[in-house]
Amino acid sequence: MDNSKKSKVWVIGAFLTLVIVLIPILIFFPKDGLAASDPWENVSQDLPHTDHSFIVEGPFETGQDVTRACLECHEDAATEMMQTSHWKWEGDPVQLPGREELVTIGKKNQINNFCIGVQGNWEKCTKCHTGYGWSDENYDFDNQENVDCLVCHDSSGLYGKGLSGNPADGVDLEAAAKSVSSPTRDNCGYCHFNGGGGNAVKHGDLDQSLIYPSGEADVHMGE
Repeated sequence: MDNSKKSKVWVIGAFLTLVIVLIPILIFFPKDGLAASDPWENVSQDLPHTDHSFIVEGPFETGQDVTRACLECHEDAATEMMQTSHWKWEGDPVQLPGREELVTIGKKNQINNFCIGVQGNWEKCTKCHTGYGWSDENYDFDNQENVDCLVCHDSSGLYGKGLSGNPADGVDLEAAAKSVSSPTRDNCGYCHFNGGGGNAVKHGDLDQSLIYPSGEADVHMGE
């Protein structure tokens, strides 16, 4: 092969190599060539919630009554919730050394260094379960009506959970149901900030200051 042919082969090879390198960069790298300063710029915005105050009709005697009303329109909502760790309180099955069968690990069956385990106090621990009526090992995780819609969607600020995850005594379920909207820090913090019985008791990095964060926390919390 003469030098001119070798040069052409080299040029073609270099060009193809350059193309292979550049294509992923052009696809995945930010257009300005720099990492985005605010990661929330790349997060899609939620649609505005629908005002339910004129849609929901009570009265409601139990949390399950509210859930049944919700499922009339949101038919798949309970099924979707029941696939999450917030409902299952356990992870996907894994193989552990010394165990022949697959096992699941999670808040449902794990011993931790603060509350020990839910088996020691079912009714108190399950106050933060996203469902109603979990008082012992026989809880029905397949009953869609046990899903607590209000704990994540109430915006009245007056909803609370009592023993076994049931609505606390005196809660106005109709008012809570009429107020539902997209989840906020208040909804998440109801359980996550107050783990262990009080604000920041169990989780030192989660407390009510995150409801209205300032400074550097703004970047991480999207404010």
